[in-house]
Amino acid sequence: MNNTSNYAIYTAILGIILLSTISDNESIHVFAQSSTDSGFTIKSTEQISKDPMVKSLLEKIEMMKQKFAQAKENQNKQQEHQKFIEQQRVLVKQALDKELDRMHDKYKDHTPKASFTSFVSSKPVETQNVYWGMFNYQQQKVSDARQAMKAVLDNGGSLQEAREAYHNAGATKRVQLVDITKDLNVKHGLADNTIQSTFDKYGKLPRYD
Repeated sequence: MNNTSNYAIYTAILGIILLSTISDNESIHVFAQSSTDSGFTIKSTEQISKDPMVKSLLEKIEMMKQKFAQAKENQNKQQEHQKFIEQQRVLVKQALDKELDRMHDKYKDHTPKASFTSFVSSKPVETQNVYWGMFNYQQQKVSDARQAMKAVLDNGGSLQEAREAYHNAGATKRVQLVDITKDLNVKHGLADNTIQSTFDKYGKLPRYD
């Protein structure tokens, strides 16, 4: 009965020691065991280590300390590896941005907007805003098409499905072009809304013969 009681006390005390060892990594010098006076008497490490049960507990504590240290080391390695990956991503992005800026400067006179600017400059001043309105509409359609393609790919769609989404979002029907042209002409004072409303969806005046 006394051995069982001692074992229970050792277990509790060694549990506390384990916690303090993990957090502070301090050496163990003394242990406590029940007595008839104050409830505890101090015994040296050498005395307690002769007890098979306590010795077994000490060995298990040492094993747990080693496992904890190994887990901590592995965690640190993973964190360092992740930090390295993030640093490489930043460097790659910086290099890519730099290359894109260089290409943009090199080909800035050959971009669609630059080419269209040259085209529009040859047109009458009063019609230039209409052309730019059409250009901006086309650019928005391209942006919408790219977003539609990206959405399909992000959701696990196939490349063929992404291409179809791109073409569907970027397509413009003839009747849409007629409406856009009519609205731009009215907006910039090149046509009267009342007159424009007489044209049908195909851009033709109705026939009465």
